[in-house]
Amino acid sequence: MGIYVVTGGSKGIGEQTALLLKKAGHKVINVDMADGDICCDIGEDTGREKVVRTLFKMCPDGIDGLVSNAGIASNERLSKVLAVNYFGAIAIMKGLFPLLQKKRGRCVVTVSGSVAYLPDNRYRVDNLLVNCEDEERISALVDTFDPVEVDNTIYGSTKAALIHWIRRTAPAWALGGVNLNAVAPGGVKTTIMDNVKNMGASPEFLMGFPAPTTAKEGRPMYPEEIADALVFMVSPGARGMCGEILYCDTGTACVLHNDILY
Repeated sequence: MGIYVVTGGSKGIGEQTALLLKKAGHKVINVDMADGDICCDIGEDTGREKVVRTLFKMCPDGIDGLVSNAGIASNERLSKVLAVNYFGAIAIMKGLFPLLQKKRGRCVVTVSGSVAYLPDNRYRVDNLLVNCEDEERISALVDTFDPVEVDNTIYGSTKAALIHWIRRTAPAWALGGVNLNAVAPGGVKTTIMDNVKNMGASPEFLMGFPAPTTAKEGRPMYPEEIADALVFMVSPGARGMCGEILYCDTGTACVLHNDILY
């Protein structure tokens, strides 16, 4: 059996992913701010360094897979969303690449189906993230934005930027023996969705956008349904996949962008 690392594995999609891997007999190491095997904030340099340093000590012979799932939807400081979702995720993946390489492992990143309908406005910073990658300067910029006007554009930008990074990075990683892919969920019943519901959002809003596979049931997806896809992407069965973005969004992206062929 293998050794797998899951970031954000204490609740929601990450928790269900960790449970599925454990049921299959694998050892799972959960990296999270609370209730993790390694507790830290990957939005901070010290937290990122702690994760990599600790895992090199725990798994000197390598790891079979990394599920980079940790992320936040919002924060009173917009730069924190960048720090966790983009810069933190990439730092952990790059830092653990040598451990993945030792066992020809696989890495999958949880992105978001929201990239299919990310608004094209002046608050989008995904191209800046991908082409500049200067965390300090970009963070200073986004902290000047009005959070009300920005809405969820910063969150969506981090996920779009991750997709760009994956597409650019995956071929080189594959040459080194490590498969890198992503899963893009749609609306999922997690604490984030519960918070939106508590704010008085309508059922129609909670469904988000057209969702053919769950429309008749009138529900969003459940975390375990996304976990199935994530576990597959770090399994040997996905060895031929490289730089792929697997939309697990109930068909939303197909409805909104049925003219996009790849």
